[in-house]
Amino acid sequence: MSGINMSNVKLKNRSSILKLLRNQGSMSRKDISEKIGLTAAAVSNLISDLIAEDLVSEIGEVDNGVKKSGRREILIDVNYDKYSVVAIDIGIDFTKIAIGNLAGEIKDSTFVKTNKEISPAEFLKELAQKVITFLWENNQVKDDILGFGVGMIGLVDSKKGLSKHAYGLWDQEVKIKEKLEELLEMKVVVDNNVRALALAEINRNDQVTGDNILFIKYGPGIGSAIILNNEIYYGSNNMAGEIGHMIIDNQGEKCRCGRRGCLETKISQKAIIKYIADNCSIKIDKNGKNKELDLEKVFTDLKSSCQQEILNNISFNLALSVANVIALYDPCKIILHGKPFEYPDFLESLKTNFNKIIPEIDLQNFIIASKLNAGYISGISLAVERLFYDFGGKVIKE
Repeated sequence: MSGINMSNVKLKNRSSILKLLRNQGSMSRKDISEKIGLTAAAVSNLISDLIAEDLVSEIGEVDNGVKKSGRREILIDVNYDKYSVVAIDIGIDFTKIAIGNLAGEIKDSTFVKTNKEISPAEFLKELAQKVITFLWENNQVKDDILGFGVGMIGLVDSKKGLSKHAYGLWDQEVKIKEKLEELLEMKVVVDNNVRALALAEINRNDQVTGDNILFIKYGPGIGSAIILNNEIYYGSNNMAGEIGHMIIDNQGEKCRCGRRGCLETKISQKAIIKYIADNCSIKIDKNGKNKELDLEKVFTDLKSSCQQEILNNISFNLALSVANVIALYDPCKIILHGKPFEYPDFLESLKTNFNKIIPEIDLQNFIIASKLNAGYISGISLAVERLFYDFGGKVIKE
């Protein structure tokens, strides 16, 4: 096979087997062979290697209710607890830390305040120390950890592990990957937090079967990611899918990204609080805390005309922005992730406005709910995918 690196072919085939088991569950060697199009002998050899490395196991016989003579087929599955992964999600106010397994399941988590009063380098140094303490408290040793996945707000160059624009958190480019690998002495992968969530959705939601999907995260800001051919689409400048920073009012409020009138200035948590303070009779403080009102009530307890107006304005602006994305990209599905989408009144208002703007689309199977809970920490799936499945289970720690 001239021109083809056979070791790369083997890794690709290992990756295909591991991803198949992750996506469809345990299956026999025969079924694996049929699904990925390799010979039975090739699959048998690959499975033997994976078993020897303790990455997969034989977990029992196939039981389909039909008695057959001869050797029964043995089920193979991934050893999801072979390694741990560590997630770090850096947000504008808080940074989350979590430990998970190769199935993307979170085992324990904590959070710290994102300290904006110190330099990015100092913050990452403090963060690394807190991560090390957290791992020690969870009895995690270095050999058990595959690596770290960092979900970062703002514009991120995932190949370089570089924060290019942190939208109000930092005023400079920050080499997150380079700095954390130096501090933690392990592999680190970095991506935008919404893209990392979308990656988790691809791998954990059995309804995600289309080739092109728009993933939308709402709360506390608004963000999105584009999925093409079951892969995250980044664009030429890592800016694809930045729905929160689409300009819908060029004379509007200044956004934390530096421009004016972005969608986020209209529907973010801070924007809602400001609108209530300026227009409604309910008194709230600058943090939105008041015995009479919290943001959940804005979406669920629609007793005042002011609250109803807020709900409609939010849903209209979001529906309008999504409609503009559809006009350019035409996805087959939209996935909604975030607490506001769990409120029936808001979801119904969003669909109503959406129908008014683009009546040609049947929303029945077009809009689906995320399978991730609102607090899912995106770096878990990022680390698992980029450091385990993409490498066919070959651990690269240096």
